[in-house]
Parts: sequence; structure tokens; C-alpha cells
Amino acid sequence: MNGGARPLAIDDDTHIAERFLASIVESSDDAIITKDLNGIITSWNRGAERIFGYQADEVLGKPISILIPEDRENEEPTILKRLRNGERIDHYETIRRRKDGRLLNISLTVSPVRNARGVIVGASKVARDITRRKRMEAELLTAKEELARANEELERRVSERTASLQRAISQMEEFSYSLSHDLRAPVRAMKGYASAALEDHGAQLNKEVSEYLHRIVRSGARMERLIHDVLTYSQVARAVIQLQPVFIDKLVPDVIREYTELQPPNAEIAIRHPLLPVMAHEASLIQVISNLLSNGVKFVPPGILPRIQVWTEAENGRVRLNVQDNGIGVKQEYQNRLFGMFERVHGHLAHEGTGIGLAIVRKAVERMGGQVGVSSDGQNGSRFWVELPAAK
Repeated sequence: MNGGARPLAIDDDTHIAERFLASIVESSDDAIITKDLNGIITSWNRGAERIFGYQADEVLGKPISILIPEDRENEEPTILKRLRNGERIDHYETIRRRKDGRLLNISLTVSPVRNARGVIVGASKVARDITRRKRMEAELLTAKEELARANEELERRVSERTASLQRAISQMEEFSYSLSHDLRAPVRAMKGYASAALEDHGAQLNKEVSEYLHRIVRSGARMERLIHDVLTYSQVARAVIQLQPVFIDKLVPDVIREYTELQPPNAEIAIRHPLLPVMAHEASLIQVISNLLSNGVKFVPPGILPRIQVWTEAENGRVRLNVQDNGIGVKQEYQNRLFGMFERVHGHLAHEGTGIGLAIVRKAVERMGGQVGVSSDGQNGSRFWVELPAAK
């Protein structure tokens, strides 16, 4: 062994450990305080200075009660009693007072301190400032309470509006009944009497009176179509929609067979098979297809044979059904209005229509979870499209 060196003694190790522990205590962000069993402060670290605002020389030898608000003075005797019994107190949340009088939320951990003989002679107290955490908890609780109140208010409004909607639906049903019974009867009577007058006395009537009666007949027929279309729109809006696979490849030819105006020599409709299946409500989709095909036949220049092409395209789990016609087209500025109720963008032209057909198409497609649109240069026909979920 080198004669110039000496081995470390046990006392040296103890001294190093004590200095290391003291260094940890001093550098801690928490307040680390010791006190005797009478509550007198015996040590005070820098964390305690920062949290409570007292310098060590201001508190050493003084009772710990200088940190305790008046309404919590009963806490210290209880803590000292538990310490004398050898109990440890973990994360006890309470209120303590700084030197400047400001109150802090504190989390305390208090442990008994024993001497070399194992006798409890004091306590070590670790205090952590949890004021910010408590403030955030209070703000969170306030936010939760406000959210609960907002939810209650929302539920109340939803309930009120649901009741209002139910009343509106009931009124709509009453209106539909009135349309189908109270309005149709006088319209049919008016048209019927005018037709009878023309048939029985047409030869004796002058030209002006005869034209008035013809106008009555035509207006009555248009009113009947309008009533029919409004009823159809109402039914589409209220119908229970249950989606299932629908095979358009079969549906389109079936629709064409139902309407003579869609068949030769009145029109030529070319289908690009196969038409892909979709998830839809079959009755609603029949209404959509028949309206689009009828529009394609109806809105063509005089003397032109309606020619329509029908095909489908698949993309991203959806199917787009296209109906391309050779009609008069739709100008760009009118295309956004085209699917609204009573919108007749060609009202100045000699084309029959009530302005509800495409509104029925839009409502039916939306209720099936789809979209509808039109593409046209305003001169060379139009391509109407309907997009629906693809059937697996």
C-alpha cells in the first residue's frame, strides 16, 4: 500500500453522504422543513424560502403555526399527535399562508424523525405548491359545469324543436290531404265543365270564348300536375328510407317501358351496359330516374328527336349515374337554382313543367345519402348525374 495515502474511514463516508443529502434538500423546488414535536421550526431550505417568502433566519426557532391560516389552526395539533404515534402523512392537501398574506394550496407529506435510539424527536415536512394545479382543476370543474348546463339547454332546445318539427309534419300531412282532396275536386270540376262546354257547344261559340275555355282546360291540367308533384315531393320528404342493393341495369329499362314518351318513335334512349348497382331506396330511385329521363325528353328544341344516353361510373366506393340529353341545355348562372322548388329556368319557353321535378330528384337523392348535379354549356344538351353509395 502506498504510504502517502490513507483509506477512507466510515466517518468520512457518513460525512460525504450527509453533505450529498444536504445538497439535495437545498436544491429541491419543494419546501423541506423540519420541526420538533412542539411544532418549532428547526430547518428551512431554499424551496421553503421561495414558496412561503420567509428567509431561514426569519422562521428558525419559531412555531410552524405562522404558516397556518386562522381557520385551519386545528390541523397542526392533529398532525403532531399522529407523528407522536409514528404515523406518516402522505399528500395531505391543505391551505397555507405566505409571508405576504397570500394563501396557497399545499400538498404536505410529513414523516416522523427518530434519534439514534429510535425515539421520535420531530418531523420532516415536504410541502409542494399545488395552487396552479388547483386553479386548473377549478377551471376544469367550471368548464364541465358550463358544458353540462349547455348540454341541458341544447337538449331542451332539441326537444322543443323536435316537437315543433312534429307539429310542422302534422300540418304538412294535413296540407297534403287538403291538396289531394279539397283542391283536386274543384280543379277537376272546372276542367271537366270547360271540356264539356267545348264538346257540346264548341261549334256555336265564337273564337275568343272557345280560346278562353281551352285555356281553362290547359290551366286545370297544369294545376293537376302541380298538385301531383307537390304531393310527390311531400311523400319523398316524409317517406321512411331503408337502403338496400338496387340493380339499375334492370331498373332503367323497366322505367322506360312504363312511359310511352320514353319509347320510340318519341325518343331514343341508349343504355351503356352494365349499369352498376347502388345502395338506394328502390321506389325513390325509380322516381329519380323517371324524372331525369322525362326532363331529357321534354326540354329539346322543336323538331329535334330526343336522344338520351345513360351510363354509370364507379369511384371511391360510390357510383355515379349519368343521364346525357341533346336538349336545350342549362346556362351556368342557372345551374345552382335548378334543383330548387318551383324553379323553372326555361319558363319563358314553350316547355311544360311545374318546377318541382328536379326538387323531387334532389330531395330523394339526399335522403338516400347521395348527391345530384348537372353539367352543361347552356347550348348542347345537359348531363345530369346522381351519385350514390355502391352496392357490395
